[in-house]
Amino acid sequence: MFPAPAHATGQPPRRRQGLKIQPFRRRADVAPDFAVNSCLALSSAFRDCYAGNARDLDFETLYRCAYDVVLFGHGEMLYTQVATTMASEAEKLAASLLADHAAQTDDGAFLPELLGKWKTHSTAVAMINDVVRYMDAVFVPKRGKVPVRELGHRAWRKAVVGSDESTPVGATLRAALLEISRRERAGGAPVDAEICGLMAAAAKMLVDLGGGAYEETLEAPFLDEAARFYAVESVRLRLELGSCSSCGEYLGEVESMADAERARAARCGLDAAQMGEKAAAVVLWEMVEKDGVAMARLVGGLAAMLAEGRCSDMARMHRLLGRVPGGVAAIRSAMEAHFREIRERAGDDERMLSGEKDRYREMIDGVFHGEVSFHAALDSCFG
Repeated sequence: MFPAPAHATGQPPRRRQGLKIQPFRRRADVAPDFAVNSCLALSSAFRDCYAGNARDLDFETLYRCAYDVVLFGHGEMLYTQVATTMASEAEKLAASLLADHAAQTDDGAFLPELLGKWKTHSTAVAMINDVVRYMDAVFVPKRGKVPVRELGHRAWRKAVVGSDESTPVGATLRAALLEISRRERAGGAPVDAEICGLMAAAAKMLVDLGGGAYEETLEAPFLDEAARFYAVESVRLRLELGSCSSCGEYLGEVESMADAERARAARCGLDAAQMGEKAAAVVLWEMVEKDGVAMARLVGGLAAMLAEGRCSDMARMHRLLGRVPGGVAAIRSAMEAHFREIRERAGDDERMLSGEKDRYREMIDGVFHGEVSFHAALDSCFG
């Protein structure tokens, strides 16, 4: 026999007790010095990350510890501890780097040492970020704080890549990077692949750091040095070559220098911010655009090029001056003056005029890629 259901016995059915969700309450057994002791323990673990002792750490336990610190309302204390530890350890690495560099006579050892210290710092920052990722995901955005990775980048920028006065390491890094390009520009042997690789890694470090580190430490000094070098080269070449008839040779030198800057930037990994094109623009500014007399002298040689049919020289002039403000207009003016001279010389000789016009039209189409303004100059002179 089965028992009769409750409603069959005349008794009302029992109500099931509903599931009650209790509100979160802080544990009463948390020690008063829980936050301080936890932050000190975490700081010690962070220093172990920098010291290369991460194998001895229990990251799951560290994560739970950091989680509890934030959960119980001490996120500010933990955040301050993280920032302080990163800044302190970055300063120690910078001091160690300077001491090692001072003790060595080989300047080429600086970049490998710097990149080794950077790897130590960036690896430690990644480990610390893993431990405090709950703080980074919850506390940091809520309070408008700087994320942990950016804290690490700021610590490195301040300790290592700052201004010359505050961080000698920054000045040494700058000098090491500039010396590489200085040797090549002065006619030395091309920098080997290993050194180019080191320079590329250092440039990537600066780009990854952000905050203007790449621009201040490498780009601006690199371009300033290039400007000084090519200002001197411009004067030297003009004195050597002299007359307008040698402007094709001068433009050939300018193009070779611009190409060398692009190739150097590509080899050394500096094209993250179009350094090659910026350096090539510096070459054009110093060698052509800066001095109006130089521009006039270069364009003044166009008549001889047109008369002699020196297509490669004219194509080079168009390529280079086409990147300079007013360069194409200057070429058109010189071309128009040359066409008028031919028109006057030919007089009423229609056969000669027709032949000259066809020859120059073909030249404009082939050498100058059909530049419309050049065709207009030709038509205005020959009708």
